[in-house]
Amino acid sequence: MPLFEVRDDELVPFRRVPFVSDLYEKEIEDLLWSNLEAFVGVPLFPVARQPGVSGGLRPDIVALDEDGYVHVIEVKRDIARDQLAQCLEYAGWARGASLDELAEMFHEGEASFFEVWTEFTDSNSPRLVQRPPRLVLVARDFDDRTDAALRFLAENGLPITVLRVTVYQDRDNRRFVDVDADHEPEVHQDGSGDGSRAGRNRHMFKGRRVVVKDLLDEGLIDADTPLTWTRPQKDITHTAKVLDTGDIQLDDGGTYSFPSRAASEAAGIPANGWWVWKTPSGRTLSDLRSELQDEDEYEDDED
Repeated sequence: MPLFEVRDDELVPFRRVPFVSDLYEKEIEDLLWSNLEAFVGVPLFPVARQPGVSGGLRPDIVALDEDGYVHVIEVKRDIARDQLAQCLEYAGWARGASLDELAEMFHEGEASFFEVWTEFTDSNSPRLVQRPPRLVLVARDFDDRTDAALRFLAENGLPITVLRVTVYQDRDNRRFVDVDADHEPEVHQDGSGDGSRAGRNRHMFKGRRVVVKDLLDEGLIDADTPLTWTRPQKDITHTAKVLDTGDIQLDDGGTYSFPSRAASEAAGIPANGWWVWKTPSGRTLSDLRSELQDEDEYEDDED
């Protein structure tokens, strides 16, 4: 369907940007690497772009989530059956990947991997890799046969997420990205790792992922609430505040839509903002998110 912007009483149409494959893949991969949570919906620890792995494979992006599950992200303008097979090979590699192997490919160097990974997971020792890996396919289009195959795989429990990503441009040459998530199976944790976090890695609320604006709307946090992140090992405290839009604003004025992006920009390292930002009462944004989910589940049970 046509997409329009409303300007006064005028409908201004957007046009879909026609990309050749290489340009689409490069632009979307760049955006993904800088905005993993915005695309995938959960905080991710970026490990590497285009790493060479066993079997001569070269996935676009390799990342880890907060529980230690490997995410392999592949970007194609159009995904056909042969490219789907290649993506499944990447998942096969990730199934056997070790933490040491991921450390070797870390984009900031192997020497810093374990310190940064431990801080990202807010743990005392490096969180180990969990199985199975998650496969994220990003494309503008999927042919009909591939779409049917993906639905079959998702319906049978394969941890696969498909993101249809379309780039639009208006007459002022402003660009807009439409991310349409499909084939997102429920993720069932096996209880490994921190039990308080198991089973909630998708962070859902009313059928969608929680954002900070939900905490504001439900009265769990107020606009202008100060946030702090104290890093004892570095003897550093980062500060920010929550805006009425749900954005996080740092002291330097930088404003970010996602807590993890705000924390990463403040510290200069990958960070899980939901876990590190604390309110004056000492509660993390993750604590408030869990309370929101508890209330939502209680209401569902009442219904």
